[in-house]
Amino acid sequence: MNFKEWFFPLALAMSITFFVQYFMGPEHTAKKDNGVSGQSFIAPELQQAQKPLLLDFDLKSKEGVIDDKHIVKTDLATYVFSSKGAILESLQFVWQQGSKNVEMLQASQNCFLLGLSEEAPLNYRFAGESKVKDGVAVTYKADYKQGDITKTFTVYDNTYQVDVKVAIDSGSKKQGAAEQVRLLLPMPMSLDDDLKAFKNKATSKQGVALQDIDLAKQSKEFVFEPKAFGFNSKFVLQSFVKAVDGGYPLRGYFKPITGKQYDAILESKPFDQVQSIDWSFYFGPKTEASLKAVDPYLVQTLDYGWLTFIAKPMLLMLNILKDKLSNYGWAIIILTLLLKLLLLPFTLRGEKSMRQQAEMQKKLAYVRQKYKNDKAALDAATAELIKKHGVPGFSGCLPMLLNIPFFVSLQRILSSSIELYGASFLWMPDLSVADPYYILGVLTGVCMLFTPMGNDSKQAAMKVGTAVFLGTITLYFPAGLALFIFMNTLI
Repeated sequence: MNFKEWFFPLALAMSITFFVQYFMGPEHTAKKDNGVSGQSFIAPELQQAQKPLLLDFDLKSKEGVIDDKHIVKTDLATYVFSSKGAILESLQFVWQQGSKNVEMLQASQNCFLLGLSEEAPLNYRFAGESKVKDGVAVTYKADYKQGDITKTFTVYDNTYQVDVKVAIDSGSKKQGAAEQVRLLLPMPMSLDDDLKAFKNKATSKQGVALQDIDLAKQSKEFVFEPKAFGFNSKFVLQSFVKAVDGGYPLRGYFKPITGKQYDAILESKPFDQVQSIDWSFYFGPKTEASLKAVDPYLVQTLDYGWLTFIAKPMLLMLNILKDKLSNYGWAIIILTLLLKLLLLPFTLRGEKSMRQQAEMQKKLAYVRQKYKNDKAALDAATAELIKKHGVPGFSGCLPMLLNIPFFVSLQRILSSSIELYGASFLWMPDLSVADPYYILGVLTGVCMLFTPMGNDSKQAAMKVGTAVFLGTITLYFPAGLALFIFMNTLI
């Protein structure tokens, strides 16, 4: 091949390579999209997110602040709004068929207080209540130097979802620097000692996945564009859930108040990018049906441990029995009976095996005594017994081993499910806490004393020790779990 034959293909290849690198390479793309080489699409938001945390709310009012209350009642809860800051002042959800009202907000927490870059306006005026699909909308308005603020709360008849929409209309007023909105989300009223915070994981291709937060550490950091963010306990959930049209917060972070008390703060993107925010929150009890009704990923906050596949069906059966019997105490008793019936074949087989093993041990003891001076005869007699009756095993322990997963699952259900919170039975006002009169613990120990375990002194001592131990620990269990242990021992 001479020079003329390979020169043209080489020149064409070099020209195409130059064209692709120059006009379609990353540097040119960056210049075209952003005007600055090396910048990316998300860079402005990341730069905004690196600003210091805005923890303070500068409460300002030009005149006397009016604190008018507006009450909205739904089938599930009662909401009290205040014009002073346009906040949700109180939230009580109805529980145990209306016999109990559970307060979620502590006094003076300023839930959903709106903070702007320079101030947190307090002078709002009530602009009306209106019916919306499946709920009620409550609107407040306020003026501030850069525009008019409209803040709308929407609560629903059949779910524990609360929507908060904030819009700023600059109108003819001079537009200043890009405005940002911050919403204050306080800790809920703690019904237990297991209150913690959570967020969504940084990466999740399967949807929103949740993880717990170390508040002491997270209070110095922020979560970028949180998809889930808030407070979680055994019984209640108070959390940001989702945003309309993908307008998620830019940052979420926590503000230490006193001791273990924290406020959560959600901060929007600058309003030169987003004209308004429309965020949804969950404020209510942690039941699977209630959580699913707002967003299925919230079910992850229900923690039944590694035996979830047993715990969930047991909780479902418990709720079905409660609906039929109108009381969780009787439902626990019937559930205990059903479990005993389910395990009855294994129990009978185990008892038979235990009797056979007892007989086997007696015969082995006789053989050892008879041939204690003749090892060959002892081995032959032992082999003959094993051939005839089998090897001594642990089949007699099978019923106890089968009870363990059911016991553990029910323990998780009865100690961490809000279904039993405030549920009364006989002398017990609340099955989610310990028996106030220690009756169930004493009865459990007494029943254990009458359990057949043999007549020799060692077995008698073991029975007394077991009765004292089981009765003592039952005193400190939730009354619902103690009732299950007592019925199981009694039967």
